Amino acid sequence: MNNPMTWKYIFQLKAAINWIESLALLFADRWIRELLGEKPLTNPEYLQLFVVLVFVIGIGYWWVSQDISRNREIVKLGIYAQCSVFVVLAYQTLVGNVHPLYLIPGVIDLTFAILFGLFLYSYARTKPTFE
Repeated sequence: MNNPMTWKYIFQLKAAINWIESLALLFADRWIRELLGEKPLTNPEYLQLFVVLVFVIGIGYWWVSQDISRNREIVKLGIYAQCSVFVVLAYQTLVGNVHPLYLIPGVIDLTFAILFGLFLYSYARTKPTFE
């Protein structure tokens, strides 16, 4: 995948997903937990911190989409963040602390982490194509 426009749209899509997820969690977490039969959070400030970080990382993906020949460090940070979200959600699902539906955003993040890894790999192989 060496088409810069394709990568631009992939990064924009992930930015939008981050923003939508963060707003959904901010405004609907309690409702989602009730729907799934989960306990309410005892420390909502951790959810708020997570929501802000998800939103800010979305800004980083948008920046990458505006100039994919730069900001590779943001892409690397995003890969680490997305893999971390997957690992935490997979673990918490495995030990029974969260409903298995919470793993869906983790799988989405893992998918994008793999895509972004492919982006970095293809960029390293074909630098002139992206510049």
